[in-house]
Amino acid sequence: MNRIGAEFFGGRTSADGRSRPGGTSVGNAVTGVDPARVRGRAAMTAAAVAAVAELVGVPGSEIATDAPFTDLGLTSTQLARLTAVLEDALGVEVSLTALYDHSDIGRLVEHLASS
Repeated sequence: MNRIGAEFFGGRTSADGRSRPGGTSVGNAVTGVDPARVRGRAAMTAAAVAAVAELVGVPGSEIATDAPFTDLGLTSTQLARLTAVLEDALGVEVSLTALYDHSDIGRLVEHLASS
């Protein structure tokens, strides 16, 4: 597990070596929403923000989840690297095509969470 995965998932992995989110209280105050699903999306978003921030060399607070990856300064090479970093951190397959089809963090997380 890379640093991003360890930071956001508490270093926990399952028997198959995939990272798993740790427990948080995210979503508990939202009525009518499955807290586990909210936690999953929140953890995925946080990991994606951290990965993009690391790749472009800025603090995560400067990463807008609705800004296209190219507007955030990611080159095609960095987008390819992002797929590997996200796969490591999230434990799901992330294709380069998915980054182009879902061109910002928010849309990508929605796609990955619904897959």
